[in-house]
Amino acid sequence: MRSLVCAALLGAAWCACSAWAPALAHVQEAAPVPEEAERTFEDALEAFGEGAYALAARLFEQVRTAYERHDRTTAALLMEAKALYRDGRFEAAAERARLLAAEFPESRYVEAAAQLRERAEEGLARNVALPRNLGVLLPLDGDHAPLAQALFTGVRMAVDEHNAQHPDRPVRMVFRNTGADSARAAEAAEELAALGAQAMIGPIYSGEAAAAAEAAERTGVALMAPLATDEGVSGGKRYVFQANPTLVMRGRLMARFAARSLRLNEFGVIGERDRDRISERMARGFLEEAAREGQTVQYDTLLVSQTAWSRLSETLSRSAILGASAVYLPIASGESVARIHAAITSFDRMRLADEIRILGNGAWRSVPDPARASRYAATYADDFHVEAGDPAALAFRERYRELAGAEPEGRLAIVGYDTARFLIPLLVEDAAAPLADRIREAPLREGLGTRIHFDGGNVNAAMFWFRYQDGEARRLR
Repeated sequence: MRSLVCAALLGAAWCACSAWAPALAHVQEAAPVPEEAERTFEDALEAFGEGAYALAARLFEQVRTAYERHDRTTAALLMEAKALYRDGRFEAAAERARLLAAEFPESRYVEAAAQLRERAEEGLARNVALPRNLGVLLPLDGDHAPLAQALFTGVRMAVDEHNAQHPDRPVRMVFRNTGADSARAAEAAEELAALGAQAMIGPIYSGEAAAAAEAAERTGVALMAPLATDEGVSGGKRYVFQANPTLVMRGRLMARFAARSLRLNEFGVIGERDRDRISERMARGFLEEAAREGQTVQYDTLLVSQTAWSRLSETLSRSAILGASAVYLPIASGESVARIHAAITSFDRMRLADEIRILGNGAWRSVPDPARASRYAATYADDFHVEAGDPAALAFRERYRELAGAEPEGRLAIVGYDTARFLIPLLVEDAAAPLADRIREAPLREGLGTRIHFDGGNVNAAMFWFRYQDGEARRLR
């Protein structure tokens, strides 16, 4: 293994193989190396020797940070700096070299670290940057191809736009086809990590995204799923993010908005036991967040079927419903217009208009009678919205036509563009903090059709807010 690494270093005049051999063989610390750390160290050496510098840097970092100091700690730190340098991240490489000298001043690697720091600072002075690799995982088979192509084109437009504006910090796309298959998605994510992808976008569907997320977590590469809404995709993970708010998050955000912005404090919740538990999960999120906000939930009901929306009085009396100042009605996808019509009709029959406020999810963007919804000041959250006549959106549409030779269909192209526009500035910046941590802490990004803000977590917590008033939906913020 050492010979492989030495061969990889022969082209670097600042570090001869003879200088590295003792470095890899011995470290000043006396603590024995944990078996898992030793295996990770060997994997990191192999990745380095194969030119997968981004992966090698992450593995070396794991060796030195996940355990108490041991006989591989300083070797891992020096090799991490080396891998970062080879990956074009000069500022981070210089920072690791400085860290070695500061924390291990007696180490025999101090001279090598000083030489590395000098080369890294020269690279910064020349403003030289190697391309950052952005992996893209999408299905290109069968009926999935048009959807994937639209999202891919949106990502490509963001990359092209960035490279034209910042030629000193280029981004290179590396694509792999997931085949709309979970096993292939996991393999594709592993392959992109080995090829040096520093971040990944995709896949589209929750099943694929969950499988790719496991691979991303193993390899330490930040992955951002643009559309998946299943909580299991990013739950409990460090490197996986969901740009589309999960169903539970949607409920939480509505409860938070109702308490903090609408100044409401007594709620009711009426959901439905639908096949995919869509309504139920949003209702659960609302209940959890209402409890955190210290608000009172007067009733929590799950209807047994879609038809029960038209017979709400059989489930809750008028006086029971009016025990709250607002009622959250998360409507499941599929026949949502019919469900909304049935719910409002039931409320009208119970003479609840102008007596109680309705809170809803994105399905409420399509109410059949906005005037009736206005009598309940129906307020809803939506994850996607493009302002009519927005010059930036019109310009995007024209660029898309020029590139793809067709009109962008639906929301996917804009979602791909917005997701990449959020991620790319973080990907190319020179920073000591890991990319995953910077994603969590990044400020709100207003895109063409989406808002992205992880607010310290792994799930997007930004939505658009609307209220029906005078027969039309008006954006609140």
